[in-house]
Amino acid sequence: MNKIKVAIVGCGSISKKRHIPEYAANPNVELVGFCDLILARAEGHAQEHGGRAYTNYEEMLRVEKPDAVSVCTPNVLHAPYAIAAANAGAHVLVEKPMATNEADALAMIEAARKNGVFLMVGQNQRLMPPHQKAKEILQSGKMGKVLSFRTSFGHGGPEGWSMDGRDSWFFRKEEAIMGAMGDLGVHKSDLIRWMLDDEVAEVAAFVSTLHKAGTDVDDNATCVLRMKSGIIGTLVASWTYYKGGDNSTILWCENGAMHIGTHPV
Repeated sequence: MNKIKVAIVGCGSISKKRHIPEYAANPNVELVGFCDLILARAEGHAQEHGGRAYTNYEEMLRVEKPDAVSVCTPNVLHAPYAIAAANAGAHVLVEKPMATNEADALAMIEAARKNGVFLMVGQNQRLMPPHQKAKEILQSGKMGKVLSFRTSFGHGGPEGWSMDGRDSWFFRKEEAIMGAMGDLGVHKSDLIRWMLDDEVAEVAAFVSTLHKAGTDVDDNATCVLRMKSGIIGTLVASWTYYKGGDNSTILWCENGAMHIGTHPV
């Protein structure tokens, strides 16, 4: 069987810690290209895993003709790079948030549809074993109807995660567009919709920059959600959980409460 040729655009922490090692561990994948504006980052991965390093994305697509591309760039570049990959005939795995506005997201969907390729957003919380098990229990009916919930995702901020530390693009609004809500809240908003098989009907929220000096993106968000079914709950995203991260969900149901805990990052 021919291996799937995969290219990476954006060689920051999410590529280094998630996408690249997991592709490398898959015997059906060949990593053929790495693209980053900082050439040394791309070259390091190429030396370790094979393939070539690039600073020009269009050149990488043209030369390597990958079967699939992981888009791991700053948020504002998700749409143009995903669309370019789809137009080159490659399947696309794009990091969350999918896009920074509805028009870009719809354009990405249309590009994938037009070119007959898959487009997937990296909403990995759906795939975590505790969340898979929780949904299985809910679907069994043992817990009865879900009445309310609390879901939270918080850590100390991108400076502890990003390769660029406090100089990361995460803190630059023109590249990130949104802060903790786009970084962490997007995970939990996707998770609760998927877990409950329900959609959000109404939202009220406080979204603020409480502690990250020198940035105009949010570092905290607390939301109250009403689902279409009538279930109400809270969703919290934070970059100021300095002394203990949290990635947990509690569902209060007719027949009991379900506490779902996972590794914070």
